[in-house]
Amino acid sequence: MIALAQRSGVGPHAVAALGAACALGAAAVTVTGADGRLLVACGLLALGVFAALRARKAGSLAALAIASCAGMTSAWLHGPHAVSFQEERTARYAGTVLDVVSESGAETAIAFALDRAGTVAVTLKPPIPSIGSRLVVRGRLLPFDGPRNPGEPDLRSLEAERGLDGRLADARVLSVGPPRAGFDLRIAIARLRAWASARLRARMDPTYAALVAGELWGARGDLPPELRAEFQETGTVHVLVTAGLHLGAVAALVVWLLEFLTVPRLWSSLVAGLCLWTYAVLSGAHLPSLRAATMLSFGLLARACGAQALSWNALGAAAAVLALVEPRSVGGASFALSFSCVGAIILLAAPIAEALRRRVPRLPHRLAEAVALACATQAGTWPLGAALFLQIAPYAVLANAVVVPSVGLTMLFGALQLVADPIAPLAQIFARLDGWCAAWSVWNVHAIASLPEAHLIATPPPTWSLAAYGAALCAAVAAWSRGARTAACAFALIGVTVVLEPPRAFDGRLRVTMLDVGQAQGMVVVTPRGHAVLVDAGGTMERGPQRPGDSAAERAGERIVVAFLIRSGIHRLDAIVLTHPHGDHVGAAAPALRIFPVGALITNGATDGGTAYRDALSEARARGVPVIVPRAGRVLRFDDGTEFAFLGPPSPRIRGTPRDVDENSVVVALRYRAFRMLFTGDAGIAAERRLLRSSANLRADVLQVGHHGSAYASSAAFLQAVHPALALISDGRQNRYGFPAPRVLRALTTIGACILRTDLDGAIMIATDGSHAWVRTQRADFPCRSQPNR
Repeated sequence: MIALAQRSGVGPHAVAALGAACALGAAAVTVTGADGRLLVACGLLALGVFAALRARKAGSLAALAIASCAGMTSAWLHGPHAVSFQEERTARYAGTVLDVVSESGAETAIAFALDRAGTVAVTLKPPIPSIGSRLVVRGRLLPFDGPRNPGEPDLRSLEAERGLDGRLADARVLSVGPPRAGFDLRIAIARLRAWASARLRARMDPTYAALVAGELWGARGDLPPELRAEFQETGTVHVLVTAGLHLGAVAALVVWLLEFLTVPRLWSSLVAGLCLWTYAVLSGAHLPSLRAATMLSFGLLARACGAQALSWNALGAAAAVLALVEPRSVGGASFALSFSCVGAIILLAAPIAEALRRRVPRLPHRLAEAVALACATQAGTWPLGAALFLQIAPYAVLANAVVVPSVGLTMLFGALQLVADPIAPLAQIFARLDGWCAAWSVWNVHAIASLPEAHLIATPPPTWSLAAYGAALCAAVAAWSRGARTAACAFALIGVTVVLEPPRAFDGRLRVTMLDVGQAQGMVVVTPRGHAVLVDAGGTMERGPQRPGDSAAERAGERIVVAFLIRSGIHRLDAIVLTHPHGDHVGAAAPALRIFPVGALITNGATDGGTAYRDALSEARARGVPVIVPRAGRVLRFDDGTEFAFLGPPSPRIRGTPRDVDENSVVVALRYRAFRMLFTGDAGIAAERRLLRSSANLRADVLQVGHHGSAYASSAAFLQAVHPALALISDGRQNRYGFPAPRVLRALTTIGACILRTDLDGAIMIATDGSHAWVRTQRADFPCRSQPNR
């Protein structure tokens, strides 16, 4: 790479340009989606223009082409992830306990290395076998999900970065055996971390011990969920993930100590690099820490050679190495966050520090650098944070300015108390100092999270706006360096605007999305003029006692349904329709009421629902949202011609059946011009008979099949009356109920309906102009099936 850079003639940033070309070449193979590929093509074009303008030799374009082809070839040779599991039936699996992944309540997730290859996550109840134990486990082997709903993150890629290839569902330990003979480095490191975690807990408050463990090796399982959420909301969650900040702190501490001992620059850089990689391995050797170690190694190499440690060429060299060694990571969010953060520091930190010193001459040099570093870091990462975490932390600069400086001290004192563990009094002194540092971080995070508007909900900006923001930032710095202050501010304002308020196109179509919410149901309707109605809200059945405001149904609904609403740019719900009060239909209602303005909450009038339903009613009352129980014949109309005509709940209510709650579901017909769709909730055969006896027109182009496709609904007479062209079934994969029932699938096939199911197809999206409809699913454009089942 260095030789190619020297011969390229691209200019002083030759290695940076070649590294970018290599990374873009890898991304051209690994990135999916039209937006991502268009962005890669634009990046390659921009590099070509840069080479043409800055070239001193004719071979510059050829050098960039070679680097790009090298990245493409590496990505092609690496192919998909080395271990690709297919869903399998329940069977026995033998393997070794590698590590504890997370702990939640009475359950613990372990990393389990299968003898047949691959590492999976297994959730077990106590007693938990010790690290290194040999287990035989009965369970169902499952791959991690790709995105099941529009815009969702790829769980498979995220877990691969943690070294996990899949999971064993419904696992049960059949036998436990002793560890295998011989030395295994992974097990030795995992045992060392387990010992360290136990020693931290023995001498410190559990919350502070969990925080120190998170900063030392990224363990967050013991951290209280409320505190973890506050770190997320204040933009400081990165201190809990072993990556650039922590490895940088290790390198800085080692370099400072060796400089204090007058060790030559070359040797201090080499020793710091060795310590850096040792720490990366001890912390778990996960992809983010290895990537950070690679980036910092090039910085230390530059320092050893007498050059500037943070430079575009060092960053480009790191990008090239990662693109060649681990090309699958190039298109990931973690890669983008790491490089945008470092790139922003290189681009902005020095100008911001200089401006601070000019404005405030008495400001200490170190303080100016710290503030400049915090500002540059946030400038580089907040747009990606908005895209990934669906929120913006307005006080992130303040939070990082007070929390980040304590990270190095927390790590130092934590390491010292572990090293001094045999000398109890000395270890206790370090533990006390460490506890003070951790308390400082926790107190500040809690205080900042309590400020007004401490975090703002953000619609993810499109990919092109992120690229435009980066270009605007570069233009602003260039203008500022030339004294064009007004132009610099204008470029910066444009960059922020395209992220916060990117232009969005509306095509005048009605859109209906049946989300994949597992064994539950949640649908979102957006009218041609942007009115939004949530028909059922996902969740899960509530079994056992539930905590008000934080039931299992609400957590599930918030994670999927509310996240989809935010990603879709929906800022107001004109109505939430809850067909009946079961937790698998009402989960996101209370969280949505807390986040969005809501015009009305429409229910079937039930008074005996679970925790999630009661929370929804309570939130509606607290916010002055009218709660409406519709009568048959009531119509909700919008100004673009969209109508919701209510056909139920039945009046008088159906009583005496085994499933009265389901039978009294709200039934509503969506109408837009010639398009018709019928929502039936969990209404069963008794409700269908009542509808057939009424004078309502049940004909519909699309039917939400009642009760998740169970045999308790969808009678032949009802299906014949509706006669849908498209039948949508919301059900969970391999659900315990056996839904959808074979009888229902046969009946739908008999009337010629196309059957789409969330368990097989993921989310189902329908768009219509009132005359024609376009249907696609998360897994295919239009996988219409007339067969009874797969």
